[in-house]
Amino acid sequence: MAEGLTSLRGAGRSGRITVLRVLIVSLLVTLVFRLYYVQVLDTDKPTQSALDRYTASIVVPAMRGEVLDSTGKVLIGNRVTQMITVDRSAVVAQKDGGTAVLSALGALLGRAPDVLLHEITPCGAENPAPCWTGQPYQPVPVEADADAATVLAISERTEQFPGVAITAQSVRDYPNGSLAAQEMGYVAAVGADDVKANPKLDDADTIGASGLEQQYDASLRGTNGSQDVVLDPRGDVTAYGPLTPAAAGSTLVTSIDSGVQKLAESALAKQLAASRAKGFAAPSGSVVVMNPQTGRVIALASYPTFDLSVFSGGISNADYASLISPAANDPLLSRAVAGQYAPGSTWKLVSGSSDVMNGLVPLDGTAACPGSLNVGGITKTNFDSVAYAGALTLQKALAVSCDTWFYKFAMQEYAADQARIDDGEKPNEYLQSMAKAFGFASIPGIDLPQGEQAAGSIAGRESRQTNWDANKDQYCADAAGGYADEPDPARRRYLTTLAAENCTDGWRYRMPDNADLSIGQGETTVSPLQLAIAYSALVNGGTLWSPTIGWAEIAADGSVQKTIDPVARGKVPVSQEVLDYIANSLHFQGGHEVSGAIAFDGSPIKTMIGGKTGTAEVYGKQDTSWFASWAPADTPTSAKFVVVGMVEQAGTGSSAAAPMVRAIYEGIYGVGQDPVLAGSVPATTLPVIIPTAVPSTSPSTAPTDAPQTPAPQTTPDATAPTAAAPSTSRRRRRRRVRP
Repeated sequence: MAEGLTSLRGAGRSGRITVLRVLIVSLLVTLVFRLYYVQVLDTDKPTQSALDRYTASIVVPAMRGEVLDSTGKVLIGNRVTQMITVDRSAVVAQKDGGTAVLSALGALLGRAPDVLLHEITPCGAENPAPCWTGQPYQPVPVEADADAATVLAISERTEQFPGVAITAQSVRDYPNGSLAAQEMGYVAAVGADDVKANPKLDDADTIGASGLEQQYDASLRGTNGSQDVVLDPRGDVTAYGPLTPAAAGSTLVTSIDSGVQKLAESALAKQLAASRAKGFAAPSGSVVVMNPQTGRVIALASYPTFDLSVFSGGISNADYASLISPAANDPLLSRAVAGQYAPGSTWKLVSGSSDVMNGLVPLDGTAACPGSLNVGGITKTNFDSVAYAGALTLQKALAVSCDTWFYKFAMQEYAADQARIDDGEKPNEYLQSMAKAFGFASIPGIDLPQGEQAAGSIAGRESRQTNWDANKDQYCADAAGGYADEPDPARRRYLTTLAAENCTDGWRYRMPDNADLSIGQGETTVSPLQLAIAYSALVNGGTLWSPTIGWAEIAADGSVQKTIDPVARGKVPVSQEVLDYIANSLHFQGGHEVSGAIAFDGSPIKTMIGGKTGTAEVYGKQDTSWFASWAPADTPTSAKFVVVGMVEQAGTGSSAAAPMVRAIYEGIYGVGQDPVLAGSVPATTLPVIIPTAVPSTSPSTAPTDAPQTPAPQTTPDATAPTAAAPSTSRRRRRRRVRP
């Protein structure tokens, strides 16, 4: 019995061994067959062996196109900097794992060795940002703009810095510092989201992040080239192959005249200082200068502003934090394009046009101008409660800026609309319709990113209801909370009362609201650019422009690739007779007084000017000063310039904005100085751009069998784009900023 059990156990053990042998043989056969297939039968079989080399490609970033003014002067150029790169594979291959190299380099750059190692290591779960996002075999930029002392220290002691190289790269250059900063914009390193949105982007690229840089990024960026590299099995570069040169981006010529731009910014800065000296806060302001006949923008000034140079080569976190801090007062915002302010009496262009065109008053009709008027149970007054005896024509009402004159017709319109509603019909809302026809309450469509343009707002029954539906709960919550965080008791009471009213009746559009709309107050807000577009329509025969800053895209050979033309959005629904009447009513000529003309007393160009002042009230703040103007005003439809000036918290339009605009006109027309604009007329022909050759490039870390890199070339001609050797490696990634 025992012998039988032993025999059975032996047989079982032998069977298991047999099965195991069969499995092992099967696996070996499968492995051998797979190796045979991969190495012999597979058409895509790898050819690399332990001793073979293989090729890869390094991106050669394209030279970014320059941005020029209307005379060919450089607004945004390029400059060559020295970039320090580290070949990680060469560094970590050192006997000490690269400790000595990184320690020496860190001492020069002011960074700890472990920080440098982190930066040059490819990103992964165990190595989060900041890390290297490019190809593992590509040199990693660690310093985008190395100073001369650092470059010299590395160059003179190359034996201490194996794997460290210095290459030339092109970065943005801003020869005029803060000139038109908000409109010029800046560039930033490509991020993961950018690549997802545009697969054609490469990690080595920089792209426009704001302003014209963003709007025209596709043409400014150009087309990247490539540099073939030969790698050994470890991924180390052993040789360089063919170079496909990058194609430089197009040059963007703008309609900005740098002389007028400097003049506008200087006049704005001086007026802010003068207003502050008089006791006004005057924290900010803006200026728009455009050609009303073509829709091209000549100057856009905004304060506060910033120096574009801080973005050259990538902005530091500290510099960016200072730009967005509350104390900086948002210098990245273009007040001219994205600011939203109550326009005050400059709005009477809209209400006057509406009253006549919709039959509320004939062109030769009259109405009284009392010092005050009861509007829906609320007493509203003229500025300083000034009254004028007798009935006034529209011309006189515009000239002296009588609010109560316009209130009367706003009241009539409101009452008629309420009657229509009571009869089950829709209201006409003539004022709102005319405002929209002049381009208000919609973005102006200028060639800047849409997010950098303000639409402004106008109140009406529909918009009031929509706003209330969206915000009712917040109104009620604010009323219940009583604004406990507001330190000013008077303002706290005001806000609480307002919130309580909005909670229950915020959907109502009342007669006083329509009266406020007629004089550019209440919920009415516009940008200076929108006002310039509207006044351009006044003097160009009614054309409403989507204006442009860009004028043309120029190829590297100097040929015009594309002309950028403003788009006419349509015609305002105002007859030429009415447009001429309003323009003549506001002409600073003998025979009638016009508010704002006093600011031009003593100037030889006074009678060349037409314009309307505005003084907008803002709760809890000093008045906003406005002046919308054009010249020459003798024949309105031949006006060459529309200039709109705005100064926040600076008093009346005639005391701040109008004097500022006077300084701009006197500079344009050469009063007591040479005209800043040739012939005192806007440019009508493109400047001649001298083509500049863009040299090919290859890495400075290349072995001796690599092609040589020619020296960067530049041109001293202000009208010609400068050319510099683009780097074959991506610059060091800095913080990506998108305000």
